[in-house]
Order: sequence, then C-alpha cells, then structure tokens
Amino acid sequence: MYTIFFSSHGIVSQLPCESGKAVTATFFTEQVLPNLIKNIEKYRPKTGTRAMKILNDNAGSHTAKLTINFLAVEGLELLPHPPHSPDLAPCDFWLFPKPKIYLQGKDFNTLQALGAGLYHYFKSIPEEDYRNVFYKWVEGCKFVYLQEGIPLSK
Repeated sequence: MYTIFFSSHGIVSQLPCESGKAVTATFFTEQVLPNLIKNIEKYRPKTGTRAMKILNDNAGSHTAKLTINFLAVEGLELLPHPPHSPDLAPCDFWLFPKPKIYLQGKDFNTLQALGAGLYHYFKSIPEEDYRNVFYKWVEGCKFVYLQEGIPLSK
C-alpha cells in the first residue's frame, strides 16, 4: 500500500506503507506528512508550503487531533471534505482506479518495484489530465456547497 498525494501538476508524494498495517495518525504525522512537505519544498523552492491546501478524506488518521495540530504548526490549510459527498474524492474516483488497471497482471516482487511501477505510470498521465480533475472537483464542490447552503468563500 502507498500513500499518494497529487496536485494539478501531477504526483507530489508517494510513500510506501507496511503491508497489512493501518495508517495511524502517528505514522501519518511522523512519516507521510513530513515526506509530503519535503517534496513540496523540492518542487516549490521559493514558496514551499505557503498557500498550499490539503484535501484528505475523513479517515481517522486524517482527522485526528495529532494530524490537525501538525498541519497547523506547518502552516498547511486542511480543506474540509464536502459533506455527504464521497464522489468528490479525486483520489477515489479518478486517481486510484487508473493504476489498478495498468498494474493488473504485472508481477512486483518488492514494495520498491511496485513503487517504481506506480511512479512510471503516474508520470505517463498528461499534466492536463491532472488539471482537469481539479477543475471538475472545484465545480463539484461549488455545487454541493450551494445545495447544502454552505457559503462559498474565495
């Protein structure tokens, strides 16, 4: 299993998780998020994490107080997941199904080999596809928030 973060430009972070182990808030804040921040700073050397927003689903490790506090200390804004809208999770409806099809039937002997396969697959997706999924996600969020009567800010 891998934790994967992507932006409108492509994959930002891909980190292996120990097979069969749950992703706890401790693992998320000590391994996953520091790796994400390191990669963001590598791709954005002048601005780093400034003005970055993180969208997670509502998994326990993502919503735990430890995670919320870590993000606040690092200056990362956590976007609230739209209520009652699992279809507005870009990883679930767009990103994750794609490599499952691509990797089907291929044999990977190690987690690192799987990671290399995922990396090459994600690099093959045109940047425009990443941009389009974010555009559709923003439009979907606007619709849901308006339906729920939640005011839209910037």
